[in-house]
Amino acid sequence: MNKVIFTAVALLMVLLTACSTGNRMAKAERQAEISRQVLASIDERHFTIAVDWMKPLRGTSKHLSYGYELKLNGDELDSYLPYVGEAYRLPYGGGKGLNFKAPVYNYSCVQTSGNCFLIEFDVTNDEDTFHYRIDLFLSGKALIDVWARDRDAISFQGEMVF
Repeated sequence: MNKVIFTAVALLMVLLTACSTGNRMAKAERQAEISRQVLASIDERHFTIAVDWMKPLRGTSKHLSYGYELKLNGDELDSYLPYVGEAYRLPYGGGKGLNFKAPVYNYSCVQTSGNCFLIEFDVTNDEDTFHYRIDLFLSGKALIDVWARDRDAISFQGEMVF
């Protein structure tokens, strides 16, 4: 009887160890695939970042619901982000905020560390001039800072969508 219990426990331990190793391998392979996708997206200048946190210059951080995103399509930015903060000059009715499509200029991308890229560019629409700074990690996580000429700065946090 003891032999049967010992054999069952040993077999269970071997199975648990194998499953654990398999999960670690699958996780490492998944992370490697995400890293490859991030690098390809940076090279092509085509990526989408789904935003889930907002940090205005004045005020507290806020979790955002589904749907806010920042898309870079080559030389065009599609910004669909909420704005909370002080605006110094606005058109009648409040303006567009950070919801617009516009061409990108002064684009630069530099690898700042082994797993992080710094992407910066400027955008001008009919209301304001914006400077975007994106810290994009190989894990797909992103930090976005937006400075405007006529508005307070604001930061966002999100993740790339593939």
